[in-house]
Amino acid sequence: MDRYVIRGGRAGADRLLVLARIWAATTSDLLDRCGVPSGARCLDLGCGAGDVTLELARRAGPGGRVTGVDRDAVKLEVARERALAAGCTNVDFEVLDVYDLSSRGVYDIAYCRNLLQHLSRPADVVRSMWQAVRRGGVIVVEDADFEGSFCHPPDAGFDFWVERYQSVLRSYGGDPRSGRKLAAYFAAAGIPRPQVSVVQGANLTGEAKSMPLLTVQATAQSMLGAGIATEQEIEDACTRLAALADDESTLIGSPRLVQVWSRRDDASS
Repeated sequence: MDRYVIRGGRAGADRLLVLARIWAATTSDLLDRCGVPSGARCLDLGCGAGDVTLELARRAGPGGRVTGVDRDAVKLEVARERALAAGCTNVDFEVLDVYDLSSRGVYDIAYCRNLLQHLSRPADVVRSMWQAVRRGGVIVVEDADFEGSFCHPPDAGFDFWVERYQSVLRSYGGDPRSGRKLAAYFAAAGIPRPQVSVVQGANLTGEAKSMPLLTVQATAQSMLGAGIATEQEIEDACTRLAALADDESTLIGSPRLVQVWSRRDDASS
């Protein structure tokens, strides 16, 4: 089991809810392109607080079924509460390490977002997802490339987030450039040439500008433990990032989010 660099539990789930709102439209467009048929059986791997799980359930309809998998039981409890509040009855949530996925030919859709960047063996998980998809089904993966992030005018707090998050992710065995490598992971798993697209946010206002601050706060203990930053450096960066989030004259660009998907036809292995 890999170590997870970002704080879990309720606070971690709250951060994921913000992240999910930011990327909801682009993920919805992606699901439109790949197609989620009525009655589909779907897997959301590393589902967190369940945003995409619930979207897949809405698309699959009452005749479908969606399983959300995560290793954080607290986040899954948040997801269950949200499903109950939404009256969504065609979902299940399961505590599972993603490396332990063993399903074969079960799902019409196998999906994950911003999961592989945290893993030391991402291609192994992609291979397991592919094996879990039945003939005619689709594997769909979204992940970030942090080197695409930008800020203008430049800001030291923003630079701290980009540089130190990448450093601590690498120190935990992850890869902040995972997005650009998704097609290579697919190839390593024997998956036919996928469809590839890239999306990116750019914001002067709104909650997307709070993500650098929320992420530094959520990774502070990991940075300290790995010797990536001191308490004072983290405090100073958070002060700057809080001001940046409120500064409507500064444009920030999110990490690039690379979207990759492939359909398992009769000729696929």
